[in-house]
Amino acid sequence: MFVQRNKARPVVAASAWVAPTAQVVGNVIVGEGCVVDYGAVLVSSGPLVRLAEGVVVGAGAVIRSVGGAHRPGFPVHVGAESLVGPLAGCWIGAACYVATGVMVFQGAVVGEGSRLGAGSIVHVKAALPPHSRVGMGQYAVAGGNGRAVVTSDLDEARRLLGRAGFFEHLFDDDDQADLARLHRRATATLRAEAADWTDRPL
Repeated sequence: MFVQRNKARPVVAASAWVAPTAQVVGNVIVGEGCVVDYGAVLVSSGPLVRLAEGVVVGAGAVIRSVGGAHRPGFPVHVGAESLVGPLAGCWIGAACYVATGVMVFQGAVVGEGSRLGAGSIVHVKAALPPHSRVGMGQYAVAGGNGRAVVTSDLDEARRLLGRAGFFEHLFDDDDQADLARLHRRATATLRAEAADWTDRPL
C-alpha cells in the first residue's frame, strides 16, 4: 500500500518490487532493483527514507525516519545492495516471548517457553533449549557442543560466531578478505531469488 503523508508521496523505481501488503508512507524513495517483502513498513514522519539501488527489505521489517516539525529530524539512508530484516529462517518454539528489536538468524532454534529480551541476538545455527533466557542486549551464539552460548561479552560472541561461518552457512561463501564483494554477492542472490517469484493474489 502506498500512502501520501501530508504532501509527500512515495517514489518507487519501475524496476523495484514492492509486495502488496508492504506499506510505503510519505517521503520515501525506493531505488532501482529493490525488493520490499510482505508486511515490511517504510514510513517517513517527514525526513526522507531512501533505499539505494538493489536493497532487499525482509518481510516484516520496519524502516522509519523520525522527527520533523516538532523535534529534530533524522532521515534514513540504506546503501546499495544492503539487506534489512528482522527474523530470518529460524524456528521459534511455542509460548516464547520475543521483545522489541530482537534479531534471530538463519538456522537458529529457540526452544519452547524461551524469553528473548529487548535487543538480544540469536545468531546463525544457535540452538536454545526450552525455557532459555537471552537477556537485553545479550548474544546467543552456536557453541562447540551443538547448544548455544549466551553471553554479554561481545568479543566472546564474535569468536564463537567466527566458527559458525555465517556467510558460508547462508551463501556458500565466506571470503572475509573482500567484505564489500561478499555482501554484494549475498544481496544479489536474494534479489535473484525474488525475481523468480510469481506472486498472485488469491
